[in-house]
Amino acid sequence: MAKSLSQPGNITSFQINSNTGGGAVDLSAGVVDYRYYESVLSNHISSTAVIIETGNNGLPNGAGGVLDGLPVRGGERTQIKVEDNQGGELNVPLYVNRARDAAPGTQQDLYVLDFASKEYFANTQTRVTKRYEGKISDHISSILSELLRAGEVDVDETSLEYNFIGNDRKPFYVCTWLAKKLFQLRV
Repeated sequence: MAKSLSQPGNITSFQINSNTGGGAVDLSAGVVDYRYYESVLSNHISSTAVIIETGNNGLPNGAGGVLDGLPVRGGERTQIKVEDNQGGELNVPLYVNRARDAAPGTQQDLYVLDFASKEYFANTQTRVTKRYEGKISDHISSILSELLRAGEVDVDETSLEYNFIGNDRKPFYVCTWLAKKLFQLRV
């Protein structure tokens, strides 16, 4: 029987690494809902997981739940592997953005973890401040590679020139703003 595209995949690994040297914990058995978001309308990848902890989480005895025992406060690197129902695998390193809606209990802890890609954090912590002169494509390449350290960047070459000052704006905002300028300047 062929698998339907609406069937869920399997979480094969859901590991969170501590920022404070407390090791790593695999929470794949406690994930009850996982949602992954990737869109051309968003500048970064994000996901959300609902987790129920019922005890054996791999932490030393008496350490409590993962939120307090690891601890999870934000910025922790995760390695999440999800096998889809067609045999493909999603393996994207994400970082904890925040822990929310924690409902600790005597039998189980319930909480939600929000994750984002490293570009989200880099964009939040960086600002475009200098003056740019020349082609729009050169500006985009410069912002992505120098400010966000995005590695190899593939930007379509433009012939339009536009000069501007960053005015302490976030890099992804400036890139989106410059993309709109391409269409405004052509008309």
